[in-house]
Amino acid sequence: MTGSFAVSKHDDGAGVIRLAVRGEIDDEVSDALAEIVANAAAQPGVTMLVIDLEKVRFLAAAGIRALLEGRAAALQHGRAYQVVNPRGVVHGVLATTGLLSLFQTTVRRAPASRARLGS
Repeated sequence: MTGSFAVSKHDDGAGVIRLAVRGEIDDEVSDALAEIVANAAAQPGVTMLVIDLEKVRFLAAAGIRALLEGRAAALQHGRAYQVVNPRGVVHGVLATTGLLSLFQTTVRRAPASRARLGS
């Protein structure tokens, strides 16, 4: 693994937990990611898990497996599951494998450019 891997947990309110993932999801970290998602899914009061991949630069086959295992854990606990903000190669991998729709994947749009003052 060449990139640092980290996951930060955010309470977005109303039972929504967002797990912001950073780095590369490969063989070395995929089991850890699957476990983190499963643990979040098991917490009381959680209604939805959102896996934010905005800062993920690489997604290996093992990473796809981790995301699928996370989805299974969420569904087992009756939680909604969504993957958001895949970029570049990660978006391409999810699109090629047909997982964008399975994960109800959304991509946050870049903010519109601001109008010039005085225009």
